[in-house]
Amino acid sequence: MKNSNKSAKILLVDDEPVIRETLCLILKEDGYEVVTADCGAVAISHAQENNFDVAIIDLKLPDLEGTSVLHRIREFNPSVCAILITAYPTTESAIKAIQEEAYEYITKPFDIGHVKLVIKRGLEEKHLEYENKKLLKNLKSEKSKLETMLQIAHAMSSILNLEELSNFIVDRISDVLKVNICSLMLIDEDEETLSIKAAIGLDDAVIRKTKIKLGQAISGWVAQNGEPVIISDIENDDMFGRANLPQYETKSLLCIPLKVKNRVLGVINMTDKTIPGQKNIFIEEDLRFLTVICNYAAIAIENAQLYGEVKNLAITDGLTNLFNHRYFQTHLQTEVTRVQRYPRPLSMIMFDIDAFKAFNDTYGHPMGDMVLSRIAKEIKKTVRRVDIACRYGGEEFAVILPETKLDKAVHVAEKIRASVEALSFETGKGTKKKKMTISGGVAYFQPGMSKEDLVRNADESLYKAKAEGKNKICVHA
Repeated sequence: MKNSNKSAKILLVDDEPVIRETLCLILKEDGYEVVTADCGAVAISHAQENNFDVAIIDLKLPDLEGTSVLHRIREFNPSVCAILITAYPTTESAIKAIQEEAYEYITKPFDIGHVKLVIKRGLEEKHLEYENKKLLKNLKSEKSKLETMLQIAHAMSSILNLEELSNFIVDRISDVLKVNICSLMLIDEDEETLSIKAAIGLDDAVIRKTKIKLGQAISGWVAQNGEPVIISDIENDDMFGRANLPQYETKSLLCIPLKVKNRVLGVINMTDKTIPGQKNIFIEEDLRFLTVICNYAAIAIENAQLYGEVKNLAITDGLTNLFNHRYFQTHLQTEVTRVQRYPRPLSMIMFDIDAFKAFNDTYGHPMGDMVLSRIAKEIKKTVRRVDIACRYGGEEFAVILPETKLDKAVHVAEKIRASVEALSFETGKGTKKKKMTISGGVAYFQPGMSKEDLVRNADESLYKAKAEGKNKICVHA
């Protein structure tokens, strides 16, 4: 239904040429588009090919009853405003007009002014009906979206694991907005970069390697400025225009910051919107919906990060950022239980900083803390992700090496020892840099051993290295 009555399209069906031609001429002068038919079959054919706003139909046609013609026209034009005219009014014809939900029933001869008024009011009523249906549809859509927002927000608030939360956010957003590619990137404040925490539609290699400096590219700009970007055609965008990347099917994209108050935690990127029957470009409605979701998501991410920090504090040594003694004991028991059930290689290294007490007494505890921290970094830098590097206590460190045979463990221990020996430590202004060394003991888990046996063997090897002159690695025989 069109907004302007004067631009409406009218189907005029009457077998009397004078009435048909006269009414057609008058209505066209008023700005209406008029199509005429002299019988029911022609009228139905026109209705199949056109979308009419008004149908003026004579009840008595050469081939069909006017009500039958109206019924058929409504199959193709369900919202048409029907005006039935007749030169032979009867109670039966009036009842049929009511049954077919005709807007008006006019008898011949009719007043042209009256017909024009009926058309005008019929169009206005139909337009109001159309707007009401549109409003109701929008209200239902908004209600559905609001319910979806609340469901997503409720679910996010209960997830405290950051990885699980990130995957959930990406899954739900891609599902609701019907996008094939979606990624959630978080800011590394130390490096001032964005990296991908979770994604759909991207290769694993891309997820692992992608790092974007703040201010660079679209996501970097959004993270730095805290403002969303919605692009219809990347190749013709004034600000970010570039060739469309081959892995993207569409040229439209949307990037929104994850903000808590004025702090940006990261961004959400999406492209390849795929909704059948649409142009698949992002619109303001998508932006509004996603902005609300991102507000909830940002709060949930901040909570998960804080929870992770608190949880990490419980298992991490505050000075060295290695795992603490309690976590060492718990995790070692887990590994021992695993290899007892499913025999696999398991090794362990114990380290001790040589002459650390003398260094502490000479240069003070702050310098001693600096040495502990630097050596911990060397250990962490050398071991694998699956290895568990811990501060065992005081100046002692322990490394659990799952799936590692003895010769490989010795190689790792020697590599760590050599890297520490290469370090130089500041001891204060005007003083010469100090060299420090570590000693280490390596043990390998054998069938029938306990967790305590493995620790004892590594400890005995460590003290053997100490006794043999320090700055060396010994292996439990």
